[in-house]
Amino acid sequence: MNAPLKADAFGVGAQPIPVADPIIRFEQVGKSYPGRRGQNAVTALSGIDLTVPKGAIVGVIGRSGAGKSTLIRLVNGLERATAGRILIEGEDVTGLTEAGWRARRRQTGMIFQHFNLLSSRTVFDNVALPLEIAGAPKAEIESQVTRLLELVGLADKRERYPAELSGGQKQRVGIARALATEPKVLLCDEATSALDPETTQSILALLRKVNRELGITILLITHEIPVIKEICDRVAVIEDGRIVEEGDVFSVLTRPQHPTTARFVEAVTGVELPAYLADRIRTQARPGDETVLRITFTGENATAPVISRLSSTIGVDVNILAGRIDAIAGRPFGSLLVSVPTQEPELAAVLGALKTLELKAEVIGYVS
Repeated sequence: MNAPLKADAFGVGAQPIPVADPIIRFEQVGKSYPGRRGQNAVTALSGIDLTVPKGAIVGVIGRSGAGKSTLIRLVNGLERATAGRILIEGEDVTGLTEAGWRARRRQTGMIFQHFNLLSSRTVFDNVALPLEIAGAPKAEIESQVTRLLELVGLADKRERYPAELSGGQKQRVGIARALATEPKVLLCDEATSALDPETTQSILALLRKVNRELGITILLITHEIPVIKEICDRVAVIEDGRIVEEGDVFSVLTRPQHPTTARFVEAVTGVELPAYLADRIRTQARPGDETVLRITFTGENATAPVISRLSSTIGVDVNILAGRIDAIAGRPFGSLLVSVPTQEPELAAVLGALKTLELKAEVIGYVS
Protein backbone atom coordinates (compact mmCIF):
# COMPACT_ATOMS: atom_id res chain seq x y z
CA MET A 1 0.00 0.00 0.00
CA ASN A 2 1.29 3.49 -0.86
CA ALA A 3 1.34 5.81 2.15
CA PRO A 4 -0.41 9.18 1.74
CA LEU A 5 1.87 12.01 0.75
CA LYS A 6 2.48 14.62 3.43
CA ALA A 7 3.94 18.03 2.65
CA ASP A 8 6.39 19.55 5.10
CA ALA A 9 5.98 22.99 6.68
CA PHE A 10 7.16 24.63 3.47
CA GLY A 11 5.02 22.45 1.23
CA VAL A 12 8.01 20.59 -0.18
CA GLY A 13 8.88 16.93 -0.01
CA ALA A 14 7.09 14.08 1.73
CA GLN A 15 7.82 14.36 5.43
CA PRO A 16 5.61 13.03 8.26
CA ILE A 17 3.70 15.69 10.17
CA PRO A 18 3.43 15.21 13.93
CA VAL A 19 -0.10 15.87 15.19
CA ALA A 20 -0.45 16.47 18.92
CA ASP A 21 -3.44 15.71 21.14
CA PRO A 22 -5.64 13.71 18.75
CA ILE A 23 -9.34 13.36 19.53
CA ILE A 24 -10.00 10.88 16.68
CA ARG A 25 -7.51 8.43 15.20
CA PHE A 26 -7.98 5.93 12.38
CA GLU A 27 -5.43 3.12 12.38
CA GLN A 28 -5.35 0.99 9.22
CA VAL A 29 -9.13 1.12 9.04
CA GLY A 30 -10.96 -0.83 6.36
CA LYS A 31 -14.60 -1.25 5.45
CA SER A 32 -15.97 -3.91 3.13
CA TYR A 33 -19.51 -4.88 2.18
CA PRO A 34 -20.57 -8.43 1.29
CA GLY A 35 -21.00 -9.09 -2.41
CA ARG A 36 -24.46 -9.77 -3.77
CA ARG A 37 -25.44 -13.17 -5.14
CA GLY A 38 -22.03 -14.74 -4.81
CA GLN A 39 -20.07 -11.74 -6.05
CA ASN A 40 -16.86 -10.60 -4.38
CA ALA A 41 -16.99 -8.26 -1.41
CA VAL A 42 -16.95 -4.52 -2.17
CA THR A 43 -14.16 -2.57 -0.48
CA ALA A 44 -15.20 0.97 0.46
CA LEU A 45 -12.16 1.87 2.58
CA SER A 46 -8.71 0.35 2.84
CA GLY A 47 -5.75 1.10 5.11
CA ILE A 48 -7.06 4.44 6.39
CA ASP A 49 -4.62 6.22 8.71
CA LEU A 50 -5.93 9.60 9.78
CA THR A 51 -5.59 11.76 12.88
CA VAL A 52 -8.01 14.53 13.85
CA PRO A 53 -6.36 16.91 16.37
CA LYS A 54 -8.44 18.19 19.25
CA GLY A 55 -9.92 21.61 18.48
CA ALA A 56 -9.11 21.49 14.75
CA ILE A 57 -11.28 21.61 11.65
CA VAL A 58 -10.28 18.68 9.45
CA GLY A 59 -11.72 18.19 5.97
CA VAL A 60 -11.86 15.01 3.92
CA ILE A 61 -12.30 15.72 0.23
CA GLY A 62 -13.06 13.27 -2.54
CA ARG A 63 -15.31 12.73 -5.51
CA SER A 64 -18.54 10.74 -5.39
CA GLY A 65 -17.86 7.13 -4.50
CA ALA A 66 -14.38 7.81 -3.09
CA GLY A 67 -15.38 6.57 0.38
CA LYS A 68 -15.66 9.81 2.32
CA SER A 69 -19.28 9.26 3.47
CA THR A 70 -18.41 5.79 4.71
CA LEU A 71 -15.45 7.22 6.61
CA ILE A 72 -17.46 9.82 8.49
CA ARG A 73 -20.23 7.34 9.32
CA LEU A 74 -17.66 5.14 11.05
CA VAL A 75 -17.08 7.90 13.60
CA ASN A 76 -20.60 7.72 15.04
CA GLY A 77 -21.23 4.02 14.56
CA LEU A 78 -23.64 4.28 11.63
CA GLU A 79 -21.17 1.97 9.90
CA ARG A 80 -18.80 -0.55 11.53
CA ALA A 81 -15.20 -1.00 10.45
CA THR A 82 -14.23 -4.43 9.17
CA ALA A 83 -10.49 -3.89 9.75
CA GLY A 84 -8.24 -1.73 11.88
CA ARG A 85 -9.11 0.46 14.86
CA ILE A 86 -10.86 3.79 15.46
CA LEU A 87 -9.98 5.59 18.67
CA ILE A 88 -12.06 8.48 19.99
CA GLU A 89 -10.59 10.27 23.00
CA GLY A 90 -8.30 7.27 23.40
CA GLU A 91 -11.18 4.76 23.50
CA ASP A 92 -11.22 1.99 20.90
CA VAL A 93 -14.78 2.24 19.58
CA THR A 94 -14.38 -0.44 16.93
CA GLY A 95 -16.08 -3.12 19.01
CA LEU A 96 -18.62 -1.00 20.89
CA THR A 97 -22.07 -2.46 21.45
CA GLU A 98 -25.11 -0.48 20.36
CA ALA A 99 -25.59 0.64 23.96
CA GLY A 100 -21.99 1.86 24.00
CA TRP A 101 -22.51 3.75 20.77
CA ARG A 102 -25.62 5.47 22.15
CA ALA A 103 -23.51 6.91 24.97
CA ARG A 104 -20.71 7.85 22.58
CA ARG A 105 -23.08 9.58 20.13
CA ARG A 106 -24.09 12.08 22.81
CA GLN A 107 -20.54 13.42 22.46
CA THR A 108 -20.79 13.58 18.67
CA GLY A 109 -23.09 15.96 16.80
CA MET A 110 -23.87 15.60 13.10
CA ILE A 111 -25.25 17.93 10.43
CA PHE A 112 -26.48 16.75 7.06
CA GLN A 113 -26.64 17.94 3.47
CA HIS A 114 -30.45 17.95 3.41
CA PHE A 115 -30.98 19.21 6.98
CA ASN A 116 -33.13 16.25 8.21
CA LEU A 117 -35.52 18.49 10.18
CA LEU A 118 -38.92 17.30 11.38
CA SER A 119 -41.54 19.28 9.46
CA SER A 120 -44.15 18.94 12.21
CA ARG A 121 -41.94 20.53 14.87
CA THR A 122 -41.04 24.17 15.30
CA VAL A 123 -37.48 25.45 15.15
CA PHE A 124 -37.34 25.38 18.95
CA ASP A 125 -38.70 21.84 19.13
CA ASN A 126 -36.31 20.56 16.44
CA VAL A 127 -33.33 21.85 18.40
CA ALA A 128 -34.81 20.52 21.66
CA LEU A 129 -35.28 16.98 20.32
CA PRO A 130 -31.86 15.53 21.36
CA LEU A 131 -32.31 16.96 24.85
CA GLU A 132 -35.79 15.49 25.14
CA ILE A 133 -34.46 12.08 24.10
CA ALA A 134 -31.71 12.42 26.72
CA GLY A 135 -34.34 13.16 29.38
CA ALA A 136 -33.18 16.70 30.18
CA PRO A 137 -35.41 18.81 32.47
CA LYS A 138 -37.68 21.38 30.79
CA ALA A 139 -35.84 24.31 32.36
CA GLU A 140 -32.52 23.04 31.00
CA ILE A 141 -34.03 22.51 27.56
CA GLU A 142 -35.45 26.05 27.53
CA SER A 143 -32.13 27.57 28.55
CA GLN A 144 -29.97 25.49 26.22
CA VAL A 145 -32.15 25.87 23.13
CA THR A 146 -32.55 29.62 23.66
CA ARG A 147 -28.78 30.01 23.92
CA LEU A 148 -28.16 27.97 20.78
CA LEU A 149 -30.75 29.82 18.71
CA GLU A 150 -29.01 33.06 19.64
CA LEU A 151 -25.67 31.53 18.67
CA VAL A 152 -26.87 30.57 15.18
CA GLY A 153 -28.81 33.81 14.64
CA LEU A 154 -32.34 32.38 14.77
CA ALA A 155 -33.66 33.69 18.09
CA ASP A 156 -36.57 35.35 16.24
CA LYS A 157 -37.50 32.14 14.39
CA ARG A 158 -38.08 29.83 17.37
CA GLU A 159 -41.82 29.35 16.65
CA ARG A 160 -41.45 28.96 12.89
CA TYR A 161 -41.68 25.63 11.05
CA PRO A 162 -39.06 24.28 8.60
CA ALA A 163 -41.31 25.02 5.60
CA GLU A 164 -41.12 28.72 6.51
CA LEU A 165 -37.33 28.84 6.46
CA SER A 166 -34.71 29.31 3.77
CA GLY A 167 -32.10 26.64 3.09
CA GLY A 168 -29.48 28.51 5.08
CA GLN A 169 -31.84 28.95 8.02
CA LYS A 170 -32.67 25.24 7.96
CA GLN A 171 -28.98 24.39 8.13
CA ARG A 172 -28.57 26.78 11.06
CA VAL A 173 -31.32 24.86 12.85
CA GLY A 174 -29.45 21.65 12.03
CA ILE A 175 -26.26 23.08 13.52
CA ALA A 176 -28.05 24.21 16.67
CA ARG A 177 -29.65 20.78 17.04
CA ALA A 178 -26.27 19.06 16.61
CA LEU A 179 -24.85 21.23 19.40
CA ALA A 180 -27.72 20.63 21.81
CA THR A 181 -26.02 17.89 23.84
CA GLU A 182 -22.74 19.86 23.98
CA PRO A 183 -20.71 17.42 21.84
CA LYS A 184 -16.94 17.44 21.65
CA VAL A 185 -16.96 16.56 17.94
CA LEU A 186 -19.16 17.87 15.13
CA LEU A 187 -19.45 15.79 11.96
CA CYS A 188 -20.48 17.59 8.78
CA ASP A 189 -21.77 15.49 5.88
CA GLU A 190 -21.62 17.75 2.79
CA ALA A 191 -23.19 20.45 4.96
CA THR A 192 -23.11 23.18 2.31
CA SER A 193 -23.66 21.21 -0.90
CA ALA A 194 -27.36 22.15 -1.14
CA LEU A 195 -26.74 25.87 -0.56
CA ASP A 196 -25.99 28.80 -2.85
CA PRO A 197 -22.51 30.40 -2.66
CA GLU A 198 -23.50 33.34 -0.47
CA THR A 199 -25.34 31.14 2.01
CA THR A 200 -22.44 28.67 1.97
CA GLN A 201 -20.10 31.45 3.11
CA SER A 202 -22.38 32.35 6.01
CA ILE A 203 -22.65 28.70 7.15
CA LEU A 204 -18.88 28.22 6.94
CA ALA A 205 -18.41 31.38 9.01
CA LEU A 206 -20.81 29.96 11.60
CA LEU A 207 -18.93 26.65 11.72
CA ARG A 208 -15.66 28.52 12.24
CA LYS A 209 -17.33 30.49 15.05
CA VAL A 210 -18.55 27.26 16.67
CA ASN A 211 -15.05 25.83 16.45
CA ARG A 212 -13.30 28.88 17.85
CA GLU A 213 -15.77 29.94 20.54
CA LEU A 214 -16.91 26.54 21.77
CA GLY A 215 -13.70 24.61 21.13
CA ILE A 216 -15.55 21.88 19.24
CA THR A 217 -13.51 19.69 16.89
CA ILE A 218 -15.03 19.51 13.40
CA LEU A 219 -14.59 16.69 10.91
CA LEU A 220 -16.23 17.44 7.58
CA ILE A 221 -16.50 15.72 4.24
CA THR A 222 -16.97 17.57 0.99
CA HIS A 223 -16.30 17.47 -2.72
CA GLU A 224 -15.87 21.26 -2.82
CA ILE A 225 -12.31 22.50 -2.52
CA PRO A 226 -13.43 26.10 -1.66
CA VAL A 227 -14.92 24.69 1.56
CA ILE A 228 -11.55 23.19 2.49
CA LYS A 229 -9.76 26.41 1.58
CA GLU A 230 -12.15 28.57 3.58
CA ILE A 231 -12.23 26.99 7.03
CA CYS A 232 -10.14 23.83 7.39
CA ASP A 233 -6.87 23.55 9.31
CA ARG A 234 -5.98 20.14 7.86
CA VAL A 235 -7.16 18.15 4.85
CA ALA A 236 -7.08 14.54 3.67
CA VAL A 237 -7.67 13.66 0.03
CA ILE A 238 -9.43 10.34 -0.51
CA GLU A 239 -9.58 8.34 -3.74
CA ASP A 240 -10.85 4.80 -4.28
CA GLY A 241 -11.13 4.23 -0.55
CA ARG A 242 -7.56 5.29 0.26
CA ILE A 243 -6.11 8.54 1.56
CA VAL A 244 -3.64 9.65 -1.09
CA GLU A 245 -2.46 12.89 0.51
CA GLU A 246 -2.93 14.73 3.79
CA GLY A 247 -1.46 17.56 5.79
CA ASP A 248 -2.04 21.16 6.76
CA VAL A 249 -4.29 22.97 4.30
CA PHE A 250 -1.82 25.63 3.20
CA SER A 251 0.91 23.14 2.33
CA VAL A 252 -1.41 20.71 0.55
CA LEU A 253 -3.23 23.34 -1.50
CA THR A 254 -0.17 25.35 -2.48
CA ARG A 255 2.14 22.39 -3.18
CA PRO A 256 -0.01 19.34 -3.96
CA GLN A 257 2.01 16.14 -4.23
CA HIS A 258 -0.61 13.81 -5.76
CA PRO A 259 -2.32 14.23 -9.17
CA THR A 260 -5.79 13.93 -7.62
CA THR A 261 -5.03 16.76 -5.21
CA ALA A 262 -3.60 18.87 -8.01
CA ARG A 263 -6.83 18.50 -10.01
CA PHE A 264 -8.89 19.55 -7.01
CA VAL A 265 -6.86 22.62 -6.13
CA GLU A 266 -6.27 23.95 -9.63
CA ALA A 267 -9.60 25.78 -9.60
CA VAL A 268 -8.81 27.76 -6.45
CA THR A 269 -5.06 28.31 -6.70
CA GLY A 270 -4.36 28.65 -10.40
CA VAL A 271 -4.90 31.47 -12.87
CA GLU A 272 -6.73 30.64 -16.08
CA LEU A 273 -5.22 31.72 -19.36
CA PRO A 274 -7.09 34.75 -20.74
CA ALA A 275 -9.15 33.84 -23.80
CA TYR A 276 -7.05 35.99 -26.12
CA LEU A 277 -3.95 34.11 -24.96
CA ALA A 278 -5.35 30.57 -24.84
CA ASP A 279 -5.95 30.61 -28.60
CA ARG A 280 -2.39 31.69 -29.35
CA ILE A 281 -0.27 29.69 -26.96
CA ARG A 282 2.00 26.96 -28.37
CA THR A 283 3.84 24.03 -26.81
CA GLN A 284 6.98 24.55 -28.93
CA ALA A 285 8.89 27.83 -29.15
CA ARG A 286 9.49 29.64 -32.40
CA PRO A 287 12.09 32.32 -33.07
CA GLY A 288 11.07 35.56 -31.36
CA ASP A 289 8.53 33.90 -29.04
CA GLU A 290 8.01 34.86 -25.41
CA THR A 291 7.86 32.19 -22.70
CA VAL A 292 4.69 32.18 -20.60
CA LEU A 293 5.33 31.33 -16.95
CA ARG A 294 2.96 30.65 -14.07
CA ILE A 295 4.64 31.94 -10.90
CA THR A 296 3.35 30.86 -7.50
CA PHE A 297 3.76 33.17 -4.52
CA THR A 298 3.35 32.08 -0.92
CA GLY A 299 3.74 33.72 2.47
CA GLU A 300 5.36 37.17 2.44
CA ASN A 301 6.15 36.88 -1.28
CA ALA A 302 2.40 36.83 -2.08
CA THR A 303 2.12 40.57 -1.40
CA ALA A 304 5.70 41.69 -2.05
CA PRO A 305 6.66 43.60 -5.25
CA VAL A 306 8.56 40.59 -6.58
CA ILE A 307 8.09 41.33 -10.28
CA SER A 308 9.40 44.87 -10.08
CA ARG A 309 12.37 43.63 -8.06
CA LEU A 310 12.94 40.90 -10.63
CA SER A 311 12.96 43.38 -13.52
CA SER A 312 15.27 45.84 -11.79
CA THR A 313 17.68 43.17 -10.51
CA ILE A 314 18.31 41.23 -13.73
CA GLY A 315 17.31 43.88 -16.26
CA VAL A 316 14.75 41.71 -18.09
CA ASP A 317 11.27 42.95 -19.01
CA VAL A 318 8.52 40.90 -17.36
CA ASN A 319 5.06 41.33 -18.86
CA ILE A 320 2.15 40.56 -16.51
CA LEU A 321 -0.70 38.73 -18.29
CA ALA A 322 -3.05 37.77 -15.43
CA GLY A 323 -2.97 37.19 -11.70
CA ARG A 324 -4.78 36.71 -8.41
CA ILE A 325 -4.00 37.00 -4.71
CA ASP A 326 -6.07 34.95 -2.31
CA ALA A 327 -5.91 33.53 1.20
CA ILE A 328 -5.63 29.87 2.15
CA ALA A 329 -6.04 28.96 5.82
CA GLY A 330 -5.64 32.65 6.59
CA ARG A 331 -2.29 32.94 4.80
CA PRO A 332 -1.73 34.87 1.54
CA PHE A 333 -1.22 32.97 -1.67
CA GLY A 334 -0.73 34.39 -5.15
CA SER A 335 -0.51 33.12 -8.71
CA LEU A 336 0.68 35.15 -11.67
CA LEU A 337 0.93 34.59 -15.41
CA VAL A 338 3.80 36.48 -17.04
CA SER A 339 5.70 36.43 -20.30
CA VAL A 340 9.48 36.76 -20.50
CA PRO A 341 12.05 36.51 -23.32
CA THR A 342 12.67 32.96 -24.53
CA GLN A 343 16.22 33.51 -25.72
CA GLU A 344 19.25 32.88 -23.57
CA PRO A 345 20.71 34.14 -21.34
CA GLU A 346 17.59 36.16 -20.41
CA LEU A 347 15.32 33.14 -19.73
CA ALA A 348 17.98 31.41 -17.64
CA ALA A 349 18.45 34.63 -15.65
CA VAL A 350 14.71 34.89 -14.94
CA LEU A 351 14.36 31.25 -13.87
CA GLY A 352 17.49 31.48 -11.75
CA ALA A 353 16.26 34.62 -9.99
CA LEU A 354 12.87 33.03 -9.28
CA LYS A 355 14.59 30.00 -7.79
CA THR A 356 16.75 32.24 -5.61
CA LEU A 357 13.57 33.94 -4.37
CA GLU A 358 12.11 30.48 -3.60
CA LEU A 359 9.25 31.00 -6.03
CA LYS A 360 7.74 28.14 -8.00
CA ALA A 361 7.77 28.78 -11.77
CA GLU A 362 6.03 26.60 -14.35
CA VAL A 363 6.43 26.99 -18.13
CA ILE A 364 2.91 27.11 -19.63
CA GLY A 365 3.88 27.59 -23.28
CA TYR A 366 5.07 30.12 -25.83
CA VAL A 367 3.49 33.08 -27.67
CA SER A 368 4.67 35.53 -30.28
